[in-house]
Amino acid sequence: MRVPDSMPVLTRGKHRRPRSGACLMEYVSVLSGGPFTDAPACTDPTLAAIARAVNDYSGDAMRQRLALLASDLSVAGPLDLTAQQALARRCLLTALPHSCGTRRRVLIVGLLGLERAAAGATAGYSPDTVSLDAEFAMLGCDTAVREAIERIETLPVDLDQHRKRSLAAAIEMAIATIAADATDGDELLYRLLVDCLDDHRGGSSGAATGVAERDDRDRVRARGELAD
Repeated sequence: MRVPDSMPVLTRGKHRRPRSGACLMEYVSVLSGGPFTDAPACTDPTLAAIARAVNDYSGDAMRQRLALLASDLSVAGPLDLTAQQALARRCLLTALPHSCGTRRRVLIVGLLGLERAAAGATAGYSPDTVSLDAEFAMLGCDTAVREAIERIETLPVDLDQHRKRSLAAAIEMAIATIAADATDGDELLYRLLVDCLDDHRGGSSGAATGVAERDDRDRVRARGELAD
């Protein structure tokens, strides 16, 4: 791994060459010794999408703190599909409590689409495909959930395209929501990226939010309310 003489000044967006500036993932590419790019081969593509979005939606001061995570990102290699979906799920579940209106509905469409794809389904909607974490996160969002279900039922999906495009789109919407609507968006985005790195180290086995530890009565109630 190449170690630069000093920490870079991170900026938003993609750059053509290092002298024009660098985003977090471009700095990672420099550390890895590979070509200058915001999508280095050393980092899992889904985790890289999260890092790029966190870089772009963070404020200027907080963005510089992200450079401290570059070394970890440079050795965070490819994950399997289930782990990638878990990372995207974490982003959506983190953003959902801070959302409202149309943005909330779009996030729930993304979440339900992710749950459907994770179950291997390509069309329609079934409550049985929705994880417990997602069920608890959507409690109290009845109108948005109903509208999202209606939308999902009309949107068939190709599973390969969902992996290539929809995961990144859902991640960016989630991170944009946190940046725009969370009280301390910069800190929450930083913690989200740290948590995603921790998930990567564990193969995303830690990507659950902890709600699955609630008792069985709560689980039954969540399934019932979602199905209504």
